[in-house]
Amino acid sequence: MSASKIAAQFRLLTWGAVQVARLGRPAIALGFLGGIGDDLLCTAPIEEWRRRRAGRIWFFSRHHGLHRSLGSPVKLIPDDPRYQRLAIRLGCPMRPLSYSTYDPAIDRDTALSEHLIASMCRRAGLRGTVRLRPHLNLSGSEQAEARRWNGWLAMQSGGLAAAVPMQNKQWRPDHFQELATQLLAQGARIVQVGATSDARLEGTTDLRGRTDLRQTATVLAGARLLVGLSGFLMHLARAVETPSVIVYGGREPPELTGYSCNLNVDDRPACAPCWQRNRCDFGHTCMQAISVSQVLAAVQQALARPRGPLAEDLAEL
Repeated sequence: MSASKIAAQFRLLTWGAVQVARLGRPAIALGFLGGIGDDLLCTAPIEEWRRRRAGRIWFFSRHHGLHRSLGSPVKLIPDDPRYQRLAIRLGCPMRPLSYSTYDPAIDRDTALSEHLIASMCRRAGLRGTVRLRPHLNLSGSEQAEARRWNGWLAMQSGGLAAAVPMQNKQWRPDHFQELATQLLAQGARIVQVGATSDARLEGTTDLRGRTDLRQTATVLAGARLLVGLSGFLMHLARAVETPSVIVYGGREPPELTGYSCNLNVDDRPACAPCWQRNRCDFGHTCMQAISVSQVLAAVQQALARPRGPLAEDLAEL
């Protein structure tokens, strides 16, 4: 072996030793390394392992800012192949928590046979009873800021800024605008959250693109309700104990990707669930069939419920 190769190997071994001294040896290593919604969902198996006192957990993540409140024994690990190779050398390879595969030829995800969080927990090596919800703890200052939004409704108008945009999850922006207009006429205070590319909802307080992930969580934590679509904001609201009204359509069943504590407005024609992301041969009939009056009725029903800790769905693995 040449001197340069020996030097490179020595540097790698030294780097590995430094990382183990800094992070500790993992008992569990897991990650999704995909979109931010799936990254947040990883907190479900992490909390289940923590409850079981599994020991140190290495969490491979692309969104460390979102997870800065995870605390011991979780160590946030960068999306860097060197750390994955180090985990293998330590005898604890990363468990990938993906719950489906995608076929681009037919634009379809594999249909789920159990709730996606249950599938992630199973892949994480968990057995027994698991809670089907993500987790996010707010600091004292974040909780104080959340109170600013007490009584407000949070709304989004689209989700196409996601890492994996899906047209088949979208409700018409003009329907969201009509819904907002009717709620405003009834005296509601509405804050719009989401991406700058989402359609602007006139009459609302506009926070599109103006909050980072933790600040968005703070707004949702204070809000009375989230009205939106299946995706990251729905999961983030559940993580901070905020109920939601979710316009689901028919791409996927809410009982497999959502939460029963929410009011999920869906439509299931013969073609549903299709699990397709963008292609639709039926003019998005499942979303077109959902009227503003249906969603407004769901919002009013949700607002009639007391605001408090949300019921937790469970699965037995």
